[in-house]
Amino acid sequence: MKLLAILALVGISLLFSCEKEPQVITETILKTDTLVVTQVDTVVVQLTDTLMLTEFIRDTATTFIILRHAETTGIGTDPGLSTAGQDRAAELVRVLKEVPLDAVYSTNFNRTRQTAQPVAADKSLGIQTYNAFAPDQLADGALAQYKQGTVLVVGHSNTVPELLNALTGTNGFFQLPESQYDHLFLVTVFEKGRAKVVHLRYGEPTP
Repeated sequence: MKLLAILALVGISLLFSCEKEPQVITETILKTDTLVVTQVDTVVVQLTDTLMLTEFIRDTATTFIILRHAETTGIGTDPGLSTAGQDRAAELVRVLKEVPLDAVYSTNFNRTRQTAQPVAADKSLGIQTYNAFAPDQLADGALAQYKQGTVLVVGHSNTVPELLNALTGTNGFFQLPESQYDHLFLVTVFEKGRAKVVHLRYGEPTP
């Protein structure tokens, strides 16, 4: 079976409190034409990439899907998406096709809104604007309004880790490399400060 040119590196961290060291399991997922094959210890699981995401969504917790905006043109003070960025935004629609979303959040910039818009349109949802520099406000509001639901949050290389830290109650997430646009974090939040993070990479790989 032909292997697509997509490698997803997945880090699963079980984060329960600041006082307890997180348990980290690292695995590699190879995406083929029809299957994602993932091996954890001695158990091999085979499922489609869409099912892979839904497998991590629990109706007993709130799920945050958090990512940076796609590639931009770099033109002007508020650039929009480049052709590569538009392709990535379209790929995000496919990746999230079977994922039930209750809300879509974006900062008030062209690059984030244009990344979020195709998914929002596909799910018949509006885009809610949030303050990227107030991660606790977003976390608290979404946890209260969409308890046991699933939300998509599109942010920036320096704000995505701040939101991850707010949700997990840690300081373990750091700024994403400026050249990388393919990171996707799926965060299962049982309560603020107690969460599980799955780190995926989607779409065309970036350096």
